Amino acid sequence: MGLDLLDTPVRLTWDFPDDATGQQGPSMPAVADAVMDAGVFFVSLQGRPLLHPAIKEVLEILGGGCQLLLTCCGSQDELTRLAQLSPSGVQLLLNVTSFARDEEKIDLNHLLKVVLELRTLGYEPHIAFTPLRENLNNIPELLSFCAEHKVHRFKLPNAHIGDSFHAYSAEQLPRWQDLEAFRETWKNFVESGCSLPEMEIHDLFLWEIMTPGQKQNRAEYGGCQAGNSLSHVDCHGVVHPCAAWPQPLGRLPEQSLEEIWNSSERFAVCESIAQRPEGCHECSDLDICFGGCRGLARNLNRSAGERDLMCSGPR
Repeated sequence: MGLDLLDTPVRLTWDFPDDATGQQGPSMPAVADAVMDAGVFFVSLQGRPLLHPAIKEVLEILGGGCQLLLTCCGSQDELTRLAQLSPSGVQLLLNVTSFARDEEKIDLNHLLKVVLELRTLGYEPHIAFTPLRENLNNIPELLSFCAEHKVHRFKLPNAHIGDSFHAYSAEQLPRWQDLEAFRETWKNFVESGCSLPEMEIHDLFLWEIMTPGQKQNRAEYGGCQAGNSLSHVDCHGVVHPCAAWPQPLGRLPEQSLEEIWNSSERFAVCESIAQRPEGCHECSDLDICFGGCRGLARNLNRSAGERDLMCSGPR
């Protein structure tokens, strides 16, 4: 059975190496063929895919059968390559996480230059910004930028961990104490009256702060979807439950994605998610958060009973 016939369509993220990595991986077009053969609903190419020599062939393979999101980090090499490719029917995600370092202000003039150049090329970019301990306070200025320059969608994705050159360490990821400090920053920002773009916020606890009273819809969230409606392929072709859950399930293109999805390893992940985390016992809000991000909790917060990193404890 193709993955397109499942009750829950699969959304797949795929880490791309670039020319500078020096890492040997599988044939990217062969992996793309395997993804297409499985009938994946949505594919997001992450990292710096525009710098990979096979990106044109990969885009041609994926472009005819799924919704495709292409990540760009705003370098001049990427913009030059994008102008050469001119892919149609592709949504562009501008990842600006690297624009902020050590709580310094983002170079908004440079960001505007990149956005305007992308628009000249015919793209209306969405902005993505991975929330880290060092950059939470940059979120309001980015949202102000979106409002001023009519960027209509802003995404705070989950963090990559594990064996990936795009990964973040445990020390870089926010904890509940960091969110408490951010809460006051956000309160002051909201009181300034800035209009907000459409926001996609992966983490429930950050979402609670930024959308009090559920001002923005989160109806699609039904708990951790790793290994269910989410899958991740790393730069070596290894399939994982998601980017935040580094556990090999199989490898493309040696195995088909359908074979991997029907494996005992994938079903074991689903069974694990169905269990109540030890750190969530006695919590009255479990039917709201469903244990939060189970991949990060399982890999980085075992000492707290695999509770979500941003959760301060049972409520």
